[in-house]
Amino acid sequence: MAERRASILVVEDDPDLRLVHSEILSHEGYPVMTAADGVEALELVERSGPPAIILLDLRMPRMNGWDFAERLRRKPHWRDIPLIVVAAHYRIADEAAAIGARAWLHKPVSIEEMLRVIERVYTETTAGKAS
Repeated sequence: MAERRASILVVEDDPDLRLVHSEILSHEGYPVMTAADGVEALELVERSGPPAIILLDLRMPRMNGWDFAERLRRKPHWRDIPLIVVAAHYRIADEAAAIGARAWLHKPVSIEEMLRVIERVYTETTAGKAS
């Protein structure tokens, strides 16, 4: 596996899911940042810089995923951060497309599928920056 320099931001209000996702990604060699909602995520991106990917829950307190994505896209230097939506509702594909997400994962998330989707998006993102 190639060494990864840019991090993945996991934005999830469920503390158990946030921990599981971050531990799996860390184990796979991805540096991980976490946030419990959109407000915390925006503050983290502002403070730490843009991650390579944002794994985004949609239904969260304080600031949900839809509002977070809208605020993120307002800043030109954050506009192209790839989003992967993680949600349990039946219209996830439509919702992901509406906010410009590169991919989506339906809860409960299969670990293998999560890693496959993240690797694909990560590869596409880093390949785009190399050209």
